[in-house]
Amino acid sequence: MFPVPFPGHFNPMIQLAGIFHHRGFSVTILHTSHNFPDPSRHPHFTFRAISHKKEGEGEDPLSRSETSGLDLVSFIRVLKQKYAEPFRETLAAEVGGGETVCCLVSDAIWGRSTEDAAKEVGLRRVVLRTGGAASFRAFAAFPLLRDKGYFSMLVFLKWSPVTPESDW
Repeated sequence: MFPVPFPGHFNPMIQLAGIFHHRGFSVTILHTSHNFPDPSRHPHFTFRAISHKKEGEGEDPLSRSETSGLDLVSFIRVLKQKYAEPFRETLAAEVGGGETVCCLVSDAIWGRSTEDAAKEVGLRRVVLRTGGAASFRAFAAFPLLRDKGYFSMLVFLKWSPVTPESDW
């Protein structure tokens, strides 16, 4: 499992991990070094820290100096950039280790990098959207707000990734 390192994303992921554990699966949580949880609070799971620091570096630059003053969207962008390759390497090592890995459950915010990494090592991937009803309603309202002119197309394009699957 690979949650985004925010409490509102980690908690639903850990609840799902609990369901898997109750059904007899062993669960490994791959987590960024940023906001790394206390493994003693979740003794039924194995935690693996994914660090993006290079050997010889001191503090994790993502935890303090690089993120101070960033808005949420910029922070998420930096998080995704810094952890894409280390995640890929950690996942490959996990799959190549001793235990059988059934699938990857990743947070939707990680996007395509987790899909590509899972394909690379031959794993199925399930995406967990951790947003609640209010989040769903807000996303569902975007097309209506755009159609009514509250968002210009340029502003909307900055918020929405344009992919071949886009329907507009």
